[in-house]
Amino acid sequence: MTYILSFFMIALVFFIGRYCFKKWKVLDRPGADLKGVRWPVPTLMWLFAYISLILVVLVLFPETFSNKIFLGLILWVLPIILVEFVEELGYMWKINFRVPQIVRLLAHIWWAILAVYIWNIWAGQEFVYWDFVWKIPQWLFVIFFVVWSMLCINAINRIDGINGQASGVSAIWFLTIFLLIKFVVMRVYTTFTNRDVLVLVSNLSLILFFISLISTIIEFKPFGLLRDVGIMFFGFSLAYLSVVWWAKIGTLVVALSLVIFDSIWVGLYRIFVLKKNPMKWDYTHIHHRLMWLGRSRWEVRAFVRIRSLVMMILMLMQSGNRLNKIIIFVMMALIFFWVNAYVFLLKKKPCGLQGLKKD
Repeated sequence: MTYILSFFMIALVFFIGRYCFKKWKVLDRPGADLKGVRWPVPTLMWLFAYISLILVVLVLFPETFSNKIFLGLILWVLPIILVEFVEELGYMWKINFRVPQIVRLLAHIWWAILAVYIWNIWAGQEFVYWDFVWKIPQWLFVIFFVVWSMLCINAINRIDGINGQASGVSAIWFLTIFLLIKFVVMRVYTTFTNRDVLVLVSNLSLILFFISLISTIIEFKPFGLLRDVGIMFFGFSLAYLSVVWWAKIGTLVVALSLVIFDSIWVGLYRIFVLKKNPMKWDYTHIHHRLMWLGRSRWEVRAFVRIRSLVMMILMLMQSGNRLNKIIIFVMMALIFFWVNAYVFLLKKKPCGLQGLKKD
């Protein structure tokens, strides 16, 4: 019943927020792009994603509100949101000012580091592989978390080229965390040193699943847009929640390997083939490549979501079998990079929509 109430509370917040933004003319300024020309819709709906998370926890899980893990999430994602919010305001009102990419990058790195040190999410982290247990040094964990959070943020953000795509992928990722804890960790393992953390992460993941699912529905037509601010909020939340309980991060990587592989492919392609800054935006991500090959937006959405769901189910079925998960991950990586290398490097097909769109 609590979960049902949380879903309807989130839906209500989004409905009221969209109504107010439409009435106050907080709208985007669409132009001709991959999405086509359409009527302006309420934008910056990320605000209601953030508000609904805080509201649901405050009303339905009040004991969580003072928990350092929850506070670490809502406080340390805030600076990233604010930096991106300035960028989005420039887009909305056609202001020439843009936040330099280096400033955005440094903000993400700095606050990822602070999340480790101030909220101590590093404490007790261990690398466990069968009987091998290694306590991770704090300095190494900081480096890992910075890289991991940047990868999650950019992987989710860069898949967002079609309405509802990034929100839908985020929903699958949050659902994966929830199901892993509920139906694998809680059932396979008999002893826990951090059961309270597992329950907390499970609840937060389900709430964020509801938020991203409703966001997917709102962005589909679209009725409203979260913009990059909201998607980066999802990306950081995914990175943060997957680390604070740690045990099954490998399963999570495999389940959402498509967007992670795509982010790695695009970065390498920009550096070594296009000879450009890997952070510079273009049309070379997987949805662009599939659309250039003749796939529709419907087909691309279906492929990305179904593939992610299939991998999620496959990983859950492996339960605690680490070897099978490693084999599946390696196979998926080999297939993904081999197909892309064959089509776009060997056969020389344009890697995306460069011929149709310019930076």
